[in-house]
Amino acid sequence: MVDSSVRFGITAVRLLAFIAAFLTLGDGAKGDEKPDVSIVSAGAPGNVFGDAVSAFPLRVEALNGIKGRLTWRLAAGTATIKAGEAAIEAGPNAPGEITIKIAVPPVKDGVVLAAKLSISVFEAGKAKPTATHERDIWIFPQSPFADRTEWLKKLKITLYDPKGPTAKLFAAEKIPFEEARDADAVEALKEGVLIVGEGLALDDEKGLVAAMKKAAAAGATVLCLAPLSGEIAIPGVGPADGLEELTFRKGIVRKLDKRLDADGWLPDGKAIASTLTLKKGDDSAVGEIKLGSGGWPWAETQSVSGKGRWAFCGLAIVAKWEAGPTPRFLFARMLEHLTESKIEPQKETDR
Repeated sequence: MVDSSVRFGITAVRLLAFIAAFLTLGDGAKGDEKPDVSIVSAGAPGNVFGDAVSAFPLRVEALNGIKGRLTWRLAAGTATIKAGEAAIEAGPNAPGEITIKIAVPPVKDGVVLAAKLSISVFEAGKAKPTATHERDIWIFPQSPFADRTEWLKKLKITLYDPKGPTAKLFAAEKIPFEEARDADAVEALKEGVLIVGEGLALDDEKGLVAAMKKAAAAGATVLCLAPLSGEIAIPGVGPADGLEELTFRKGIVRKLDKRLDADGWLPDGKAIASTLTLKKGDDSAVGEIKLGSGGWPWAETQSVSGKGRWAFCGLAIVAKWEAGPTPRFLFARMLEHLTESKIEPQKETDR
């Protein structure tokens, strides 16, 4: 008798829930309807450099048309950083597009400022906004490596970059490194961090793929930056690679730092240069490099001993270095993540 009452009680609850859902279906449908006026961030960044002019493209959509003004305010906590307004007009089939340009104030090295951009649209002659929009904005300093020279030196970075763009970038950013001129020099590494420069065709680099794998197995940390083509023998996929962890990720950016933009990198809105697609090799699986975002933009392995690590990054770190804070600060987070040698994290402030 007890069991029957319990089963009945559950049935009754489900029946009531079904009836309630049916009766409120109309209200739910209305709630899903598009508002008459809406503000859309059309590729606006979520983080910007301090001491620079930043652009925030917006689009105002109006089902019945609207003519009035758009106001904006960039604030840190209760303090207004910048504010302004502009005329706006949007029709049913002609969204109003506007780009807000803000001279963002400088921030100190090692400090990331939390801010909020608030936008409102007012119809002409009305005191209350017809639509509002808010988004978090993080203001970064120019360099992720300010006051971190000693940390970088301890990483013992070796760079293999016969084409040169990554080497030029490292020199400009004062990132200390030793140069590996061939695959034999790569294979000889047993410690430190090996970085394979961005934009290489791995099928043209004889012996490099095998050398990277051996360096990781010997105890080095290997990071391969966005190659253009070729195949990679992925450590950890074979039967006896001595590695205990293999990870593929789509969302490595937000995993490493939630303040960074996962996509929408300027100027073309693309963050991924190349990806890995798994395919069967002769005696194990290999990763085939493909341009664009069709596969995995991040893969990493770690050895059983905990010393050797290997990672593939298909994000356009070097090519998009000047596009905003994300590429360069993401690179710093990658080094921290792969070496597990974090120094004091950059301070966040809302003032």
